[in-house]
Amino acid sequence: MDPSHLRKESLALVLLLQLPLYLYLCSLWLVRPLALGDTFSLTLMAPGLLVICLVVLKVPREFVVVKLRLVGFEFFLLLGFVLLSILSLVNSDSPIRSFRIIYPSLLPFALFAHYVVLAWYAPHLIRRVPLILIGCAVTFSVVPLFIAILVPPLEPLIFGSYRMQGFFENPIQHSICLATLIPLVTVEFSLAKKFRGKIFWSVFFVVMIYTLFRAGSKTALGVTLIFSMLIYTLLAFRSRSFFKIFAVLISLSLLGIFLKLFGLMIADMISPIVAEKLRSIFEGGVSNYQSIESRKVLWEEAIRQGKQHWLVGTGAGEKVNGISHAHNLVLDYFKGIGIFGGIGIAALCLTVFGRSGWKSFTIVRGRGNDNDIRVLACFFSAAVYVICNQLSDCFGPTTIGFLWVNYMTGIFMERDGLKS
Repeated sequence: MDPSHLRKESLALVLLLQLPLYLYLCSLWLVRPLALGDTFSLTLMAPGLLVICLVVLKVPREFVVVKLRLVGFEFFLLLGFVLLSILSLVNSDSPIRSFRIIYPSLLPFALFAHYVVLAWYAPHLIRRVPLILIGCAVTFSVVPLFIAILVPPLEPLIFGSYRMQGFFENPIQHSICLATLIPLVTVEFSLAKKFRGKIFWSVFFVVMIYTLFRAGSKTALGVTLIFSMLIYTLLAFRSRSFFKIFAVLISLSLLGIFLKLFGLMIADMISPIVAEKLRSIFEGGVSNYQSIESRKVLWEEAIRQGKQHWLVGTGAGEKVNGISHAHNLVLDYFKGIGIFGGIGIAALCLTVFGRSGWKSFTIVRGRGNDNDIRVLACFFSAAVYVICNQLSDCFGPTTIGFLWVNYMTGIFMERDGLKS
């Protein structure tokens, strides 16, 4: 079979290559509806489908090895987390909670198994993934939001208190996952060639920001806006057009002034509770914000436990003061699986930032094409996820897919990564 394209007559092959990934991408948004109990859900079991292709279809060993080299360092760290999680069980009060670190560490291997088959048989399918994620956001976040607005009795199904929970366990998870998509939307707006395309993506950008605002996470909203403005600015400098660079910088400055003058007023019109929380941050500072104060208590306890069992940790995924995680990614791994876990997770985060930074450098220098710009967007999306998880969710099993789908898609979409 020619690996450069799918055989149109082979319906079984088409389904085998596409369905597992598409089902998994949809399942990422449906944590609550697909729940099988308090601990597991079909969302967590769906990655098993991703391994089927590698088992059923033949891919040359040399090709697999080449692809493994692309993610060798990351996989080395992930296997280390699994080993450390197993060792940490000697101190664990609830061994089942080791799943919280082991699952996120094994998920990328299942995703890699599917991607390596796609890269051999149908690499163009990998390029569709960002648009599919955006389509899932429309289907499972944007549409339900507007339905809840138009049909108020349905609001409790979509909102958790005043924040939009969607079909996740909590609004924070929903916010983080939405935030990872904003850089993807920004790039599609930048690359749109026709005027109507610009209009469509600009309106859609506003709709996504509005949906994210209703989800209620101030950190996720702020981080993704910064990264979106950064990627848009990088593309302006890449053009080498003084007029375009000047126009972008002036536009961003005017936007900043507008938000400073009218941002809180607009926020108050959309959601008074969220607006009040934003006002308290601006007036009292982040360090005095209530949620930061509560997090400080968790951080102090995580440090205490980590010091007490610094070598192998207190147990992978163990709770802190009855809370599922320490609300600090590095401290959570340090507390759970020891000093090497804390160093390892920091190294993993820096690797994501490193890929993003290097790709940004090459793009600004004018190298690459539209595909490379979309690769940068995927890396930025992964970076947004990493930053948001420093204070919330801490690479939780139900959202970790958004990191690895974006990150792995970026790696495999690179021109060298798609060569067979």
